[in-house]
Amino acid sequence: MFSIEGTIENKPMEIAYFFENGAGRLEGEPLIVLIVEDALKSVELTGPVGQYLDRDINDPLAVLFVIKECFHEITGFKGNLPEASPMPKGAI
Repeated sequence: MFSIEGTIENKPMEIAYFFENGAGRLEGEPLIVLIVEDALKSVELTGPVGQYLDRDINDPLAVLFVIKECFHEITGFKGNLPEASPMPKGAI
């Protein structure tokens, strides 16, 4: 579905997220996969401002934001990144 390229401790890494048959899974370099899997266990909410989400491997948007938290720097991406829902009219 999408992959994110970035750095941790100045080492380039890449992680990919797939959502198939209602289940999400991660593939990539072992260190970043381990870090993201650990971050998914947190009870803190994640996601864009105003659309906070539970950390759920089966929610592509939540996984994207967890991945963003784990890299020191994002250097690129491939595929279709999930997008937040638009803000409802009158919300502000």
